[in-house]
Amino acid sequence: MAKIGVVVAAIGIAFALPARAHAVDHVVLDISPTRIATAASVKTSKQERARLRQLASWRLDGRIVGRDFYRPGDAEIFGVSLTRSFSNGHELHAFRAAPRQTVTFDGERGRLQARFGKTLAIDMEIVATTAPHAVAPALPCRGVFAEVAVRLRGTFVLRTGTRFFRTIRRAGLTGVVNFNSGGVVDCTPQSSTECENSSTLSVSQGADATLLMSPDENGWASLSIADRSAASAGYTWYHVMYALGSNPLSGQLPTIAAHLTAPLPIQLDGGCRSTSTTGTFDGTFRAQFAGWGVRTLKLNPADHASYSDQRHG
Repeated sequence: MAKIGVVVAAIGIAFALPARAHAVDHVVLDISPTRIATAASVKTSKQERARLRQLASWRLDGRIVGRDFYRPGDAEIFGVSLTRSFSNGHELHAFRAAPRQTVTFDGERGRLQARFGKTLAIDMEIVATTAPHAVAPALPCRGVFAEVAVRLRGTFVLRTGTRFFRTIRRAGLTGVVNFNSGGVVDCTPQSSTECENSSTLSVSQGADATLLMSPDENGWASLSIADRSAASAGYTWYHVMYALGSNPLSGQLPTIAAHLTAPLPIQLDGGCRSTSTTGTFDGTFRAQFAGWGVRTLKLNPADHASYSDQRHG
């Protein structure tokens, strides 16, 4: 399955936490997926039972990449997500922010503490449940890293403002913490030397909506719409729909040919051939999002469209 990603950032507001005396650095906290639906009681109405059945496929998870992970002075990359999978795709509602610091950890214990307006409030103790063990470096880093399973206990309240998801509360969560176990860490991005066959059509409407399409991996498409109505509170909701298993594109770019005659010292032999072009795009895309309803992306020639194709030579 192709990995389709939407990289987002927003200015966030969170509690500043005092640093522990022996806090580790380059911390990444991954909150394990947990079911959103709760068991229906005997007195639950028929309508409520139907809602809970629809919620059964949804999961809550999260990832917090610690401050200064890539460069000194960086904010955290804070994310909590509601996700579900169906027969030919995925749906994602992603709460994203960039607060100064919400997570601290010393290798055994820590705390996750954040508040974003009335929407999200977290105050949870983090306790390791296993001994740390060596793992491959976190994200694009070079260094010595360890990972430990953790339990989170306390208060987690996510008010979605929707009739479907309503307010999600948790007193306990599980996850893993990845951290630098000693020595120098270098997280400077490195250019890839690999050449993977790929073709992608990208259409964007400013920073608020992005459409991606590709014939790779049996075909896929993703539509991402940003809801920035709460940007002043330091966070943004991103609503993303993924369609998998069918090629959404047809046609091809004009052919570009190159011919070199021997005995010139330059030859076309293997390597990575990359082609890209820009153009215009007309069309309307509509997605029915759970909880947030129908969202429509209407594109016109003023919107930016680009197509890239990368192949082995």
